[in-house]
Amino acid sequence: MSTNVIKQDDNKQAWEETDFPLTCETCLGDSPYVRMTKLPHGKPCAVCAVPFTVFAWQAGTRGRLKKVEICRSCASSKNVCQVCVYDLQYGLPVQVRDGVLAECGDGD
Repeated sequence: MSTNVIKQDDNKQAWEETDFPLTCETCLGDSPYVRMTKLPHGKPCAVCAVPFTVFAWQAGTRGRLKKVEICRSCASSKNVCQVCVYDLQYGLPVQVRDGVLAECGDGD
C-alpha cells in the first residue's frame, strides 16, 4: 500500500485570501446592495507580486465595473483603497498625500 503524502508549497503559504476588499466609499458606489464576484488568487499584486483574491463589482446603478488592483496587505500598510489606490482618510493620490504630510512634518 502506498501512502499519500500531501506536499506543502512554501510559495502558496504567502498568498493572500480575504473575504472583502479594502475600498473607499466612492469605489463601492451609491447602492447599499453590491453584488461582487470573488476569484481566489486571481492575479499578482501590482506592488509586491503576491497572488491575492480579486473582487469585481459594478459601482452603483450606472457605474462601471470596478476591480481590485493591489493586495489587502499592501493597501492596509499604505492606508489606501485597493481599487483606486487613493488614501482612505484624505481621498488623495498617495504621492500627493506623502508630499503634503512631508511638508507639514507629520509624515513618517
